[in-house]
Parts: sequence; structure tokens; C-alpha cells
Amino acid sequence: MNLTHHLAVVLGTTAAPTPQPDHVQAAGQAASQATESTPGTAADIATALGPVGLMLLVLMAAFAAYVVSLSLHPNAKCNRCKGAGRHRGSIFSYAQRPCNSCKGRGVHPRLGRKVLFKQP
Repeated sequence: MNLTHHLAVVLGTTAAPTPQPDHVQAAGQAASQATESTPGTAADIATALGPVGLMLLVLMAAFAAYVVSLSLHPNAKCNRCKGAGRHRGSIFSYAQRPCNSCKGRGVHPRLGRKVLFKQP
């Protein structure tokens, strides 16, 4: 074998020197693994939850919005007197009396207020 062949074999089998030391590469790999393990986007969260988990999350958000709505607006307009608080007579339309359903207030407590907050 000649000298050029020996040099080609030696140069081909030795690894090229790395531009960074080993501890820098290990730190970079650990950082990339930490980034991959934590979901950051909405798509990653949706795939992690699955369709059932996503549906439960939407239902919980809707329920929370309904409870906030109940606390801000606890009463609804009375359907019988249409919020007026009084009924007009059917024969004598000028005659009026307080509404029996809402007792003249014109509003009723909402159903969610009765069920969730146990108020009359």
C-alpha cells in the first residue's frame, strides 16, 4: 500500500472535530427536549385533551359565562304582564290590576337563580 492510500483511510475513519464542546451540545439537547415536552399552542392543547376533553372545556366555559350572567342580571321580564306589572281588563280595557304572577313587580327571578342560588 502506498502512502496516499494510508492517509485516505486514516482521514476517512477519524471524526471531524466538533465546533462546540460536549457540555454545550448536551445543554442544547436538554433545552430542545424541554421545549418539546411543554405544549405551547392551542393545537397542541387540543390534541392533548382530545375531543371529549375539549367538549368538557367548552361546556365549563359556557356554564361559567351563564353563572356570571345570572349574577349580573338575576331577573327576567314577566311573560304574563310583559314587564308592566299590571293587567288590563279584557272587557273594560281602562281597568287595571296588579299582575298575579309577578305581584306587580314586572319581573321574575330567572330559573338559574332559583336552582343555583336557592333564592325565591
